[in-house]
Amino acid sequence: MMRKIYSLVFYLFFMLFSLLAFAQEEKKVVAKIESEFVENQVKLKAIVTNNTNIYKELNYLLVSIKKGDGGNLSNNKQSGKFSLNPNEVKNLSEININLEKKDALKAFLYIKDEESQKLIAKDSLELNSNLFKKKVSKVEEDAVFELRGLTIDETKSKIGKDFYDIFYIQYSQIPDKSNSAITISELPVRGTNGQINIEIDDKVIYSFMTNPSEDYLKEQLANSLKYIKEFNAKKNLIKNEFIY
Repeated sequence: MMRKIYSLVFYLFFMLFSLLAFAQEEKKVVAKIESEFVENQVKLKAIVTNNTNIYKELNYLLVSIKKGDGGNLSNNKQSGKFSLNPNEVKNLSEININLEKKDALKAFLYIKDEESQKLIAKDSLELNSNLFKKKVSKVEEDAVFELRGLTIDETKSKIGKDFYDIFYIQYSQIPDKSNSAITISELPVRGTNGQINIEIDDKVIYSFMTNPSEDYLKEQLANSLKYIKEFNAKKNLIKNEFIY
């Protein structure tokens, strides 16, 4: 009899511990994309909720990609730094998009920690997503096809903007683009120089110091494209190793 009582007490204790652990895991930062339709427009709202008791310094990126009836793709992106108080809900950004019946839309919201730059929350939204797959011979299973060729400008200086412009022109002409968005970011360093980073999947694959020389920027452009190609080749090789 006592053995059964001890077993029951242990079982109840274990269940209580599990519930407390589950509740603790639920306390986190949550990203959410909300949509609101008004006639032929859809309003996307990027909302983040801090379910923790800790003050947060964060970054957000909201990307929307629309495919028109004719097959053309267009994108809109907003990003920025923000703070979040404990248990606070904040509306980060809003995007208004014209959307006809035969248009398709995908939106992605990413929240990163300001200090570590780690992705801590994300959300996505799809409207008429089946229309994206029409006339596409091969659909990547583990990547977002519509992010292919998307570049994000997070440069700060004129030199950074100049590099992004020549990178965008050259990269847009390459047929074999990355399945992930490429971010060109710029960080300040000592003195008047800055550091430009080329990022894919939250990884810095190449970086260099800023220099106004046109020849220097062209050289760094060639290096950037080279490292992007090598990164994608390794990524595809690793992916193929898990296909049986």
